[in-house]
Amino acid sequence: MVPTDKEILKYEIIKKKKKKPDYYEHMAHSLDYKEIKDLTYLAIEHKNLEAIRGMLKSNVYAATDALDCREGVEFFSEKAEEAPEVMPEIYFFIRRPISEKYKRIFRRLARQSILRTSLKITSRGLRGYKKKTVPYYHLGMADFDLDETIQHNPLKIREKTLNYQDIYGIKRQREKRKVALVLDTSGSMYGRLLLNAALTTSVLAYNMEKEDFSIILFNSTAMVLKDMKEEKEVEKIVDEILDSEAVGFTNIHIGLDKGLKQLQKVKRKAKNQFGILISDGNYNRGENPIKLARKFPKLHVIGMPPDNDADRGIEMCKEIAKAGGGKFYAVNDFKEIPRALIELLSQT
Repeated sequence: MVPTDKEILKYEIIKKKKKKPDYYEHMAHSLDYKEIKDLTYLAIEHKNLEAIRGMLKSNVYAATDALDCREGVEFFSEKAEEAPEVMPEIYFFIRRPISEKYKRIFRRLARQSILRTSLKITSRGLRGYKKKTVPYYHLGMADFDLDETIQHNPLKIREKTLNYQDIYGIKRQREKRKVALVLDTSGSMYGRLLLNAALTTSVLAYNMEKEDFSIILFNSTAMVLKDMKEEKEVEKIVDEILDSEAVGFTNIHIGLDKGLKQLQKVKRKAKNQFGILISDGNYNRGENPIKLARKFPKLHVIGMPPDNDADRGIEMCKEIAKAGGGKFYAVNDFKEIPRALIELLSQT
């Protein structure tokens, strides 16, 4: 007798063979709500994460019904320690159908995963410093200014009576930046993009902890998630993104317009202010963003991998960066975006 799809899945879940989520998703297509729910329970019991991910892809409501319990929370609390990168993905699947009681716990696990990852990324990033010549030198300073020292102490140099008090040191100071991050969350980028939006914004928040920055999310419309002068905890920023929607079309112009207005809140003479656009460049609503890009003090662009018409999108990203007098970074995978942001910030 030929085994049914349910029997095959049951066997695979218990044996925990190395199957990918897509395999379980495909096998579960012929199953009804109760069968998927029961198999998800079985996957929890046998700690088979890949099977749970597959069940969620097949029928998110049935699988979430099984996860909406103490055992489901306990399982993912353990997995959050072993493989923290899976928690945001799981939360995006279950955040709508799961009960409010357990939603708060799953969101906390997702947030903690994102913050831990962003701290690791940020700790590897260098931040912008400027050099300042000062009329003194002390041990521990990175360098000294030979020209200034000679100019102010010609006699002592000739008589060889120069001491530490006469040397002009170079003091490295952080040059505060003012940054408007403009992030594409249009519908074509669902789940993957919201996950990386949360990670990217937390990386920015940690990297610019004592500097001014704003965060703008855009699709058909645009919203200011954090105002330039607003003090907002990174945990709250991440939570708001985790519960936001990636919907609508792509209107880059309206996103840049919000970003420019945020930068205009900064004093005109303020140095080191710029915008960062993260998008696939394939806008299908609003005006051509090139003209607006020219109004930025500087506008850098991180080009995301598009779902379609890649050449058009990449070319548009390059043109926007050129018009804004900024740098262009292309990434091949969404996971590369936070590190590209860190590299960009380390050079500004």
